[in-house]
Amino acid sequence: MPLAVDENIELPQLDLVKTERGDCTQVYSTGNFTCLQVIFTLKRRLGYYLFHTYIPTCLIVIMSWVSFWIKPEAVPARVTLGVTSLLTLSTQHAKSQASLPPVSYIKAIDIFMSSCTFFVFLSLMEYALVNVVLEDEQATFRQMNNDNARIFNLQPKLPGLTPVQKRRKKAIKIDRTSRILFPLSFIILNISYWVYYVGLL
Repeated sequence: MPLAVDENIELPQLDLVKTERGDCTQVYSTGNFTCLQVIFTLKRRLGYYLFHTYIPTCLIVIMSWVSFWIKPEAVPARVTLGVTSLLTLSTQHAKSQASLPPVSYIKAIDIFMSSCTFFVFLSLMEYALVNVVLEDEQATFRQMNNDNARIFNLQPKLPGLTPVQKRRKKAIKIDRTSRILFPLSFIILNISYWVYYVGLL
């Protein structure tokens, strides 16, 4: 018996790839129980999630990298940007989960969202490292001011960077390295993700 599917029937988020039918008749001591099995193979449409989940999520991650171009001394600006990006990403993740059925296994979108959340979290940790360097700089600067208040030094200033300048230079170097390392790692993640999962479609 052939299986006919009305071609005019469409699902808003899914495409019908193929249909299979089989005989699942069960034989028992009391008799035979006829059974007909139909298997529908569906593929989720990517367009909706691409424009409503993937692209906005990538933009949020990129927005968190703006802090690498903000001065290390601007603590409120950098912390606010990182925390806002993390909260926005959490809201985006919850929104994407609301439109999907609850399942016990890990979905592809879960891996992507978790990876993006990890990137935003790392950007916050990067500033924590920069801030530690700056705190050491400020402590050194305060110590130098106290020493200068007690001792009036008439010796000429030696050429080269002071300890304070060296620590600030180190903090700026961390930011400059992050400007390259974070985008490069995120690009590698996206290439690996899309090559793997598009190949499964």
